[in-house]
Amino acid sequence: MKPALWALAFAPIGYIAFQIYLLATGSPHALGGEPGAAVMRLLGNTAWWALILVLAITPLRQWWPALTPLVRARRLVGLWVSAYVILHLLAYYLLVLGMDVSVLWDDISQKPYAIAGFAATLGLIPLTVTSTRGWMRRLGRDWKRLHRLVYGVAFAAWVHVVWQVRSDYTEAVIFGLILVVLAVLRVPALRLRINQLFVRN
Repeated sequence: MKPALWALAFAPIGYIAFQIYLLATGSPHALGGEPGAAVMRLLGNTAWWALILVLAITPLRQWWPALTPLVRARRLVGLWVSAYVILHLLAYYLLVLGMDVSVLWDDISQKPYAIAGFAATLGLIPLTVTSTRGWMRRLGRDWKRLHRLVYGVAFAAWVHVVWQVRSDYTEAVIFGLILVVLAVLRVPALRLRINQLFVRN
C-alpha cells in the first residue's frame, strides 16, 4: 500500500516538473498563459483531494474492510496534505507574487480568500506536528479530539476555494458537497444506520 501511495503522492510533482520542462524548452505545455498560477492551482487541488482522502478513509473502511490497510497509511496521506499545502503557498509566493513579502502580507491580512487559506495552513501545523506515534501516546484520548480540527481545516480550505471563484462554481460545489457528506457520516446514529444497511446487503 505505501509504495503505491508514495507513487501517487509524487505523480503531481512529476507532472508539474514535466510541464515546466516543456515550458522552459519552448514546447507545447498545459500550463496556459499564467504558468505560475497554474502550478499553484495544481498543487492546491492535489492538497484538497488528499485531504478528502484522509477524511474518507474511516467511513470507507467501515463498509469495505478490504480497505483497512488505508487506515495504517492515513497519517502518511495527512503528511502529504501538509507538504502540498506548503508547496502551494511557496508557488504563490515565488511564482505569483515574485517573492514580494509586502504583497503577501497584504493578501493574508486583507483578502478573504487568502485569510481563509492561511487559516487552513495554520490549522494543519498542530495536526502535522502531532502526527507521530510518540505524540499519540503523549496525548492519549486528546489526540483524537485535537485531530478533529481537520474538519475546520477542510472548511477553511473550501472557503478559500469559493472566495476565489469568478464565474464557474462547479468545482467549489463538488468540493463542498463531498465535505458535507463526509461530515454527516461522522454522526454516530447515521453511521450506525448505514452500517446496518451494508450488513443486511
